[in-house]
Amino acid sequence: MDKLHYFFRKSIGQNNFATFGKLHLIILSIALLVSMFIIIRKEESRVFELFVGIVLLIQQVILYFWYFKENYHPLQEGLPLFHCRVAIITLLIGLIFKKDFMAKMGSYWGIFGSISAMLFPALDPFSFPHITQFSYFIGHVFLLWGSIYLLFVKNVGMNKYEFKKIVIITNIYHALIFILNNIIGSNYAFMSTSPIGIGNNLNPYLYGLIVMMIFNIILSLEYIIINKKQDKELEECYDVEVLNT
Repeated sequence: MDKLHYFFRKSIGQNNFATFGKLHLIILSIALLVSMFIIIRKEESRVFELFVGIVLLIQQVILYFWYFKENYHPLQEGLPLFHCRVAIITLLIGLIFKKDFMAKMGSYWGIFGSISAMLFPALDPFSFPHITQFSYFIGHVFLLWGSIYLLFVKNVGMNKYEFKKIVIITNIYHALIFILNNIIGSNYAFMSTSPIGIGNNLNPYLYGLIVMMIFNIILSLEYIIINKKQDKELEECYDVEVLNT
């Protein structure tokens, strides 16, 4: 019980997780190897979809339960308003309930968000091991795997209308989060300060605008790259059909 209590403790301490240390490299290696396996195997599986969706659902429920039960900055830290939390929720809805647009939004937000979050972890101030650290990496690793599965196995590309819709939703989200951060003193979507320290000396409005622009550029690049990949696969399938006739 003492170990369990320590794992779920509220008392903060020094975050001793070493970025690119041994444990971090092991986590990154597992994430990369499984991602490569998903892409190479390229096989649709309803069991895998449900597994990833349910793991993410459990991870989210436990995380928010802890924030509010321990009263650890529940409004400033414990709401599902960070990019990856939004991506996780939309992704799990898409996977479990076969909601196409949710799956697309979750995977487009999730592929970049999960990679950047795992490379540069923004962890809560607790010594390892702690529930928030486990939740952080479980959530982002499974977000990555789910996004890769949807984008590279199920090929959930977007048409122009869907892409425009997601860009509009994304910009409205950022604008509302910017306002909320200023009201409650939070840093959701990292619209107030950067997790890696870049741009923190800028004017807050200019910094927020830059974050929005960067996210729009990333979404546009993903749209171009993924659609180009799918067009190439369609051409290859067409060439094979022509040769077989």
